[in-house]
Amino acid sequence: MAYDRGKMMEIRKLQYSGKGTYVLSLPKKWLEKHELVKGDKFAVHEMENGLFITPTFIQESEKVAVIQVSEFISKEITARYTYGYNKIIIKGPISSHYRVKITNTLSELMGYDILEENDEKMIITDFLNPSQLNISKTLKREFFLASLMVRNSLEALQNMDLELARDVIKRDSEVNKLYFLTVRQIRTALQNTTLAESIGVNYLESIDLRVVSKCVEEIGDHASRISNSVLELGDCDDQLIKRVTSFGERAHANSTSAIDSFIKVDKRKSAMVLNEKKKFYIEKSKLDTIILQCNDAIRMRDILENIKGIGDKAFEIAQLAYKP
Repeated sequence: MAYDRGKMMEIRKLQYSGKGTYVLSLPKKWLEKHELVKGDKFAVHEMENGLFITPTFIQESEKVAVIQVSEFISKEITARYTYGYNKIIIKGPISSHYRVKITNTLSELMGYDILEENDEKMIITDFLNPSQLNISKTLKREFFLASLMVRNSLEALQNMDLELARDVIKRDSEVNKLYFLTVRQIRTALQNTTLAESIGVNYLESIDLRVVSKCVEEIGDHASRISNSVLELGDCDDQLIKRVTSFGERAHANSTSAIDSFIKVDKRKSAMVLNEKKKFYIEKSKLDTIILQCNDAIRMRDILENIKGIGDKAFEIAQLAYKP
């Protein structure tokens, strides 16, 4: 979608007013639009790509959304969350069916909780202050949980531990929580430079952070799917399971090195992960043929494909560690 650059930017000359002071004039229409008057203070932030100037009185105002309950209520709530809404008012009537959908959605959104409710209305409010959470720590925590899910899903496969497999599936929502929180932090920071500094978001790297966080969330999904397949897996040769598990451990090791290379901007470690790519896919091709020997080849193939999915995300993250 094209935009009118003239409405977005004004070219102004820096004027020298004497005694070492320089003055930058602002268009009158901007002053009127933002209700600025003589004496108002401005904050100047030095950023990597220049200077950012904003009135210091601008504070984070409460964002309130009013939505009607519908079959899309889960997506409506999640969208408002990731766009930084502090309060959501849901208008009913709210049946027990919709209440379950709403509460299930809230279980994956960190900080959101029901403040007030009746049959005709529900008020959801945010008890979390995103500015107090460093985005790098959020990403590390998200990966720690997803990584643990992968390890435990492989352990469940190796030992046919059905209880552990069920536990892995339950933990997927915790990874989702941190992913949605990361998206919310990034979107909010892009609108608020002061908040961006406090949570450690670099404007130019925000897209990469979003992509990596999504990759980590998908790694958790793959671990959950592996555990689902373990619950349904029939008889299979122990040696084959051992080999597939070993392949999974390889994918897990690559993902661990990849996230470390991204966070530390370690190009050497990133290169080591990417150099594994060809050998990883060659092993996958060999296993594609071998698993046909399994009595439950369909389930084992599902497991193998999800392990490959973990490897795919590891290589995607490692590639993003290369920065100018």
